Amino acid sequence: MTRKDPFLALVLEIAGGFFGFPGMGWVYAGQVMWGLIFMVGYWLLDWAFGLALAIMTLGVWCAVWPAQNLIVGAISGYLAYRWLSRRQG
Repeated sequence: MTRKDPFLALVLEIAGGFFGFPGMGWVYAGQVMWGLIFMVGYWLLDWAFGLALAIMTLGVWCAVWPAQNLIVGAISGYLAYRWLSRRQG
């Protein structure tokens, strides 16, 4: 098994989350299935709730949407960082 950098997994997850592709850090960490499930699941929930919130707030939610993506990426990145750090000892 090749060693993977936990910090790179964190950065990939934050950047991927910001651009709407959370799960990239998990894919890098070797958890391909989990990363893809997280990515597709996030897309479905994000668009369903985001669209509803954008309609209910008359578009104001669209200004918050990038911050939401960044927060989700940061939380998931932290979890990927911890998982990879513990796995590699």
